Parts: sequence; C-alpha cells; structure tokens
Amino acid sequence: MEDAKIRITWYGTASVRIAAGSSQILIDPFFPFPDSKIKVSPDAFADCSRILISHGHFDHISSIPAIVRPGTAVFCTKTPYQSLCRMGVSRKNLRMICPGDGFSAGAFRITVLHGKHIRFSAWDILKALCSRRTVKYRKGIFAKLRVIASCLEKRESLCYLVEVGGRQILILGSLGLFPDTAYPKHADLVLFPYQGSRKLCAVASGIYRQLKPKAVLLTHFDDTFPPFSAEIDTSDIEQYLQNRAAVHKLQHGGTLELSPAVLPTSNEKSGGRS
Repeated sequence: MEDAKIRITWYGTASVRIAAGSSQILIDPFFPFPDSKIKVSPDAFADCSRILISHGHFDHISSIPAIVRPGTAVFCTKTPYQSLCRMGVSRKNLRMICPGDGFSAGAFRITVLHGKHIRFSAWDILKALCSRRTVKYRKGIFAKLRVIASCLEKRESLCYLVEVGGRQILILGSLGLFPDTAYPKHADLVLFPYQGSRKLCAVASGIYRQLKPKAVLLTHFDDTFPPFSAEIDTSDIEQYLQNRAAVHKLQHGGTLELSPAVLPTSNEKSGGRS
C-alpha cells in the first residue's frame, strides 16, 4: 500500500520538495554558491518533473538550467519565463502561469495566488555591498553581480496553495502578501521565507495575524549566496509563534511529515449518526 504521508523537505534558501506517495513537486530549487558553507547534493533535485517558481530572482531560478530534463515542466510567470529562455531552457519545458490559475500535478491541486516581494531598502543594499563580508567573499563577485542583475522579479511574485490529502499548504514566494487577495485562513502549514528586511519579525507576525495558520515552516533564513545573504537569527519569530502556532525550523535536507486529514464520512458531513 502506498505511503499516504505528506513529506515536506527543505534543502536551503526557498528550495522545498513536497511529496505524497508517488507524486511530488519542487519549489524554487537552488544550489548554493560554491563559497557557501551550505551544500546541496548535485542530484538532490534530479527526480522531480514538476517545478514551481515563485518569482524571478536568481536564488529562485538560476539553478533551473542544470535541473531540467526532457519532460520536466517549470511553472512560472512571464519575467522568469523570459530569463530562463535566455539561460537556455527550452520553451517546451516552460509553462507560463498567472494569479488565478489552477492545475493538478499528480495528487496535488495547485492554485496560483498573487504574492508580494519583501521590500529591500537602499540602505540595506548599500550596507551589504560595503560590508566586510563583501571583502571576504570578493572572489568572483562581479560574476555574481551579473547573475543577480540579470534575474528580475518585476512585481510578479507568486504564492501557491497546494492541496493534497485534505491538507492545505500555502507557499509564500517572499515575506509579503498582495492587497485584496483571498488567501486561505487557518491553513495546515504556511512557508515563511525569513530574509530580506531589518524588521523581519514585525513583517512575519503581521502575516501570521492575517493568515492564522496552524503551523509555520521557516525557510530562506540561511546563508546560501554570500555576501548577499546572511544567517538570520529566527529566535524572535519562534518566540512570537510559540503559543500561537506550531513553528518548524528544519536542518538542511530535513523533512517534516504531515498525515492526511481524516475526512468526515457522509453521515458526519450531514450531521447523521453512524
């Protein structure tokens, strides 16, 4: 009998695999920069043929050319679609999508929602470029900057609602919500990418208050593309969520398991007795 558990594996950055039985999807797969202390196995993403892209920044799309194979389908908006074409990814592998779309991938039902990218301040960018870390990781920095500059977001960030086994998993592409968008309340799990602002806890706690999920999985808090990333202290948001929702922080390559929801019988749905 096929294992019915839902497995969510975090590889680093925003890279997540969700598997249920023989069905699986991959979100924002990314191999860390060679000078990062975080390593992802070269074959970590090899066996997944459905890839969801949340937005077009380099740490969400630049590893795609090394991953796609014949039969791989990459779902993304127009800007990352164009960037991936320039990187040599065949249009046969690309599926352009937009908010409001819905589609199935094996056991998964996926709904595409508007997202909003967290705002970078000019001061934060300048501070990163002038930091000691930039000197430490100066090797190849101009090549890194070219890659970063060539991968644009253009306000096309997405969120994905993934439904499987009676569970709802909401994947935020960045730590922001788009105005006047009907996000699901009380989802079983929401992925919070925790990087990109000096006020992360305030931003994340505001998102929690709007969504009120049952559980949160922290992602993107790690230092995978130095000197432009950083290891983020997540203790503040963990403390905030402590008595509000389950909060999960995995090791790289770690897996969180969800059991399928116990669906009510027809009698239970109608209030009848068994």
